[in-house]
Amino acid sequence: MSSFRPALLALSAVAAIGLPLSGATAATQVLGLVASDGAPTPLTCSGGQCSAQFSTFCLQQSRPAPSRGDDYTVAAGGQLTLIARTGAGQTLRIPANGLLQIESVIGFTSVEIGLPKAKLAELGASEVAVEVGPAVSLLPLAAADDRNPQTEDELALATGPMRRAATAMFESPGTASDAARIATVLINALPAKDSESPEQRNGLWVAMLGSPAIVNATAGGREAAEQMYEACKIAIDSHSAYSLRNCLELRHADLLAETNHQFWKDSVGY
Repeated sequence: MSSFRPALLALSAVAAIGLPLSGATAATQVLGLVASDGAPTPLTCSGGQCSAQFSTFCLQQSRPAPSRGDDYTVAAGGQLTLIARTGAGQTLRIPANGLLQIESVIGFTSVEIGLPKAKLAELGASEVAVEVGPAVSLLPLAAADDRNPQTEDELALATGPMRRAATAMFESPGTASDAARIATVLINALPAKDSESPEQRNGLWVAMLGSPAIVNATAGGREAAEQMYEACKIAIDSHSAYSLRNCLELRHADLLAETNHQFWKDSVGY
């Protein structure tokens, strides 16, 4: 398979649900952030930042999809919690909505959530994770020159009825939702920039079998995620992908874009 096929599939699906990715002057889509369901996501520290990737989905079909690096914030009623472990072994649970930086990664399908590494020293923490509460929506930060800003009615619809309707498809157990969760776990276990070693690549699935995302997944979800993993290994061996992480990111985006398309078809008939 060509290395461009997953990217084209993901981007074409993004465009089918939102407006074009470039040249948009309107506020971008409100996103749903997939809940942790008892399995917080560890942040990996590199340089001055600790971060991880999280699965998201589109809650506004008529708004433009975000570009990479667009800033988002947590909508009222949603809660992110920072779980910090201190050097003394104490676990701290800290409301984190105002502490974390949230940026889109691939369209409406993923965001990166980050915390300045300096904050760890302030907390006396040696490691941190982020727990996503139920029904969390993410709002695009308003731009001063926005020609078509979000209205209160739009935000109320997206973060209320549409967010509740999306729970069953994106967060309840199922083949697509579980596969997306597992893919995110695999992505976050790999180097963010450099290519992984062959040993890390070939041993990743076995190394992550104890993850709650895999342990608690449906059989169909585990099978679909493992197929994604194996296909990406083949893509690297055939030199049609340059890293396992990049390949999994694109396949994860493709999966969520297809799921989002089905959600809108079921919700509004197209």
